[in-house]
Amino acid sequence: MIFSKRRFTFDAVSQLDHDTSTALATIREWRNSLVPINRVPSEVLSLIPTHLSSDKHLYSASSVCRHWRRTFIQHAALWSQLDLRSKRSNLVEILLERAKGSALDVRASYLDRTNILALISPHAQRLRSLDFAFDYWSNIQKISEATSGPLPLLRTLKINAVDMTVSPSLPLFSGAVNLKNFSLSSEGMPFLNHFAFPNLTTFELSTAGEEFPISQLLNFLEALPTLQTVRMKIGAEALRRDVPSERVIVLPNVEIFSVTEGKPGYGIVPHISCPSARRMVLVREQDVDDPMQEEIFPSWDTIGPQYMANTIDEVALGITTTGDELVSFSLSFSSPHSVALELGYGIIAEDQDYGEPAFSSGWKYTQVFEHALEAIRTYPLLNNIRRLRIWDNRRRSGPHGLISMAKEATGLFEFMGPLEELVLDVANLRLFLSPFLNLPEFQVSMERGTFPLVKALIIAEGSKFSFDEEGVAAIVGFARSQHMRGVPLERVVFRVKYPPIGIAELLGPWVCAVDFSKETISGNNRGVM
Repeated sequence: MIFSKRRFTFDAVSQLDHDTSTALATIREWRNSLVPINRVPSEVLSLIPTHLSSDKHLYSASSVCRHWRRTFIQHAALWSQLDLRSKRSNLVEILLERAKGSALDVRASYLDRTNILALISPHAQRLRSLDFAFDYWSNIQKISEATSGPLPLLRTLKINAVDMTVSPSLPLFSGAVNLKNFSLSSEGMPFLNHFAFPNLTTFELSTAGEEFPISQLLNFLEALPTLQTVRMKIGAEALRRDVPSERVIVLPNVEIFSVTEGKPGYGIVPHISCPSARRMVLVREQDVDDPMQEEIFPSWDTIGPQYMANTIDEVALGITTTGDELVSFSLSFSSPHSVALELGYGIIAEDQDYGEPAFSSGWKYTQVFEHALEAIRTYPLLNNIRRLRIWDNRRRSGPHGLISMAKEATGLFEFMGPLEELVLDVANLRLFLSPFLNLPEFQVSMERGTFPLVKALIIAEGSKFSFDEEGVAAIVGFARSQHMRGVPLERVVFRVKYPPIGIAELLGPWVCAVDFSKETISGNNRGVM
């Protein structure tokens, strides 16, 4: 047998190696395409990145295989999120190329890179949202100048400015005539007079600093007839009262109006009228070291005729605490067919010494509690109220504080008419059912017979801490009292995971029905602001 030996050149071997590698890669790709995860339709696969928490994960997902990478890169909208905070300007170029003609969402912070500004400027008309996180007014102005001209797609503008002195030039983002959502946070002057958005529907403002000009805010709001939602937090040390006291602007289309004020205390509210409002939230805040204000919740004369309807039938008192540090109180007045009014009061416990609770004595907590109940008692439409909801997660309080607060709570019921529902989502039932506790410290002056008639008593999850022998006795005592008055409770509902053992048998002689539900009352149902 004769063997022949072919002679191969280097180029021929290289070509053979290339062809073999190509064939193997093709085989692997074909085999990979038969894996179930790669048989998902492209339109479904392209939805995966929308559930990823960061762009970094998007890049990782694009490296899983060729099929995934090809699908993701072809879906231009996935690459429309541009973070200009990155120092890699070449990454911005790649994203712009992949985004093709999609609308762009841009985020910037401490921006001072002309090359990136030059990249973005030609694509200004594709901008859909701009978000400036902890940036300077000077940099914000640079972006405004780089995107001068029409901004037809821009719908959302968020600005968080950190400097307090440098004023930008007029105007900013004047081409954003279709802007719908504007959020401004500033540590100093907000410079609202530098903005004009004729079609704005949502405005959010958060500002601090030494002084806040009322006129600047009123002029800005008055020029926005399309506004529907306004949320503001004014944390300035003082308000610049540079408008006549009788000036009132009308926001005809605003349905949700929320304002939180610091030390000035409801200085802006009297100047704004929202005739179409469905929900009004008025909150006052103060530092823990400041003296307690005489008027914690605004009186009826201050806001009643403007913000309270005549058919409110539900009132909710909410108290949220963290340990011994009071966070917030809230009062909510509402009705299915009227304005919902929420009044809030918060005490900020910042810069406390380690280990020193802001409310170790609890006296401020007790004082605010008394103010809240006084605001309910003096509510002129109290006879309309059919539902009273109370939640309070504070578990600890001194005996003197408990006695004082229990007297306030029971005193409230003297003024209440018949209730369809009494909802108690509280950590201490003693405060609200004290007349039915046979304990010396809770011998309050109120007669048990003056407790309002109630159709339904609802005990929610927060009350689980009170399901000791005394708490159960108070619930049963309340039910017995209603029965003895000839109008027994129609039902007692326990919305708790672990109701008291044997409670149905104890309540059986006194109520029509005892129900159990694992559905707890969420923050939305409580009326939390």
